[in-house]
Formats: sequence, C-alpha cells, structure tokens
Amino acid sequence: MTNHFLLYGHGGSYNHGAEAITRCTIELLRKLSPGCRINLSTHFAAQDREFSLPADEFIERDLSGKTNAEIYAPTIERIKPGSVCFHVGGDNYCYKNWQRWSTIHYAALERGAYSILWSCSIDPEVIDNEMLVALKTHHLITARESITYNALLERGCTNIIKVSDIAFALEPEKVDIGINNYVALNVSPLVVRKKPLVLDAFRALAEYILAETSYNIALVPHVVQPADNDFDALRELSIGDVTRVTLVSDKLSAAQYKYVISKARACISARTHAAIAAYSSGVPTLAVAYSAKAHGIAKEVGLPVIDLAEITDANSLIEHLRRLLP
Repeated sequence: MTNHFLLYGHGGSYNHGAEAITRCTIELLRKLSPGCRINLSTHFAAQDREFSLPADEFIERDLSGKTNAEIYAPTIERIKPGSVCFHVGGDNYCYKNWQRWSTIHYAALERGAYSILWSCSIDPEVIDNEMLVALKTHHLITARESITYNALLERGCTNIIKVSDIAFALEPEKVDIGINNYVALNVSPLVVRKKPLVLDAFRALAEYILAETSYNIALVPHVVQPADNDFDALRELSIGDVTRVTLVSDKLSAAQYKYVISKARACISARTHAAIAAYSSGVPTLAVAYSAKAHGIAKEVGLPVIDLAEITDANSLIEHLRRLLP
C-alpha cells in the first residue's frame, strides 16, 4: 500500500461534519497504513489545528492566484506518482464551484496518482456532461446513500460503490452540558435562508416540548463557520425558559457534539452530520432536508425526513416529534 495520502476538499473544522469525515478518514488510513504520510488541503488550517486533526501537514490555498490551478497550486505540488488523493468534501460536487475540486482531481491523474471521491452525495439534477466526465475518471467513488449511487449508475458510472458516510464511525467524547432528559434541536442558517418559516417551526416545536412534555431542550450547533453559523441561528429562537433550555457551546469538537446528541431522547436536525451523530447512536431522529444527502441517508437508515417544501406552517414539525418520542 502507498505511504502517501492527500486529502482535499476540506473547508475547515468549524464545519464539524467536515471535521468528522476528515478525522475518521485519517484514523482509517493510519490503521491501514501505519507510518504513512497524510497531507490535508484545507481552507482554514488554524481551525484544524485548534481541533487537533492528526494530519502531518496542512496545506492552504494561494489566494493570490487567479485560476483554480493557481489557487490550489500548493496542494497540487504535493501530488506524487502513486499518491492516493481523497476528496473528502462530502457534497462539494453539488455546488456551482465544483470545478475547483475537479482541477485537483485531473492534476492527480496527470501526475500518476490515484483519485477517490469519498463519502459523497451529489444531487442528480446538477450532474451535467462536464461533471460526468470528471466523475467517471475517478478511480473510485464511494456514495453514502442510494440517491447518489443510483443516479451515477444510471449515467454509466462503473467506478462506484455504496457505503455509509465514514462519519458514522466517529467515537463520541464525553462532555457535560448541565442538563439531561432532553431533545436535541439543530437548525442552520442555510435552511433558514432557503425557507425562513423553518425558524418559526423550530420555535413552535420548542414551545410544544416545554408546554406538553417533561423533556428539556439542548440547542446543538454543528457548523460554526463565521458566514454560516448554527449558533447564531439557534440564538434567534429566543426560547425563554433557561432552566430547561441549554444552548450548547460553539467550541466543542465533532466527537463532543456526537456525545451530546447521543444522550438525547430524540433529535430534530437540519444539519446532515448532526443527524448522522444521532443515527449512529441509536437516537430517534427527524432530518429536515433540502438535498439528496439528507433524503438519501435518512432512507438508508429507515428514519423519517421532512423536506423544506413540507414545512407549510409553524406547527409542521410537532406531529413528527410526537411520533419520535416514547
């Protein structure tokens, strides 16, 4: 087995789903290839150092570059013949700027390296001919749910297998949040931007929990990037009962958030990897979905999902929670 791995497509560990995928991948590679060297291409190395991602080197972008090849030149320069390059960005190919990642992929092929698209989801409607060429030329694609897997099979990809998101394997790390017997709620500014009514629905859900049940509430952030911060969205809920509601710290690691979620009686989550933390801990979970990844992963584990289009009034989540609770 090769002794050099390059991980890329990682946006920084303040996205704790990205942290979970990257950390679990590094741990797997260390187990399979003891003594290997792992380079991590990242947008925010300081975040990854803060959360002690165990890579040998952190490689950042050259923001003075004008093209993708120039911006990611420091990453491309690390690719050697026989290197194995893992794109660990999860759903990066769902977005309009996906060509930045294919630039690194094609550079890997040109330099005699292996290229793997890892733990991915891709919305079927974004796959055009240009993207399909890039996808088919990966040595391996691991799709984490059947929507992506079937879409790529139907488009002629033969380099694909279906396997669960590697973040399912993340080991929780114990942390005390000061309450127990709680329901975990996660809401993200991303879904609020897509549908502002979501915030009202989560607020009504919290009010229902406090008025009609004996459960407490843990408001759990999972992405805390400055431009996309769950902590800010959760504060906007403005739930008043401080004795039964805890806004969980925005300074925890992915493993600590998983521990918090694993102790919940139920979880309603807008972030896929907060839902994965619940799924892999046996917690009854409702995913609030806007993309293939949330729909597909919920289907794989046989748990309910509500699409944003189904949130039509402030009470849309309450009946779903009733079905989840014992």
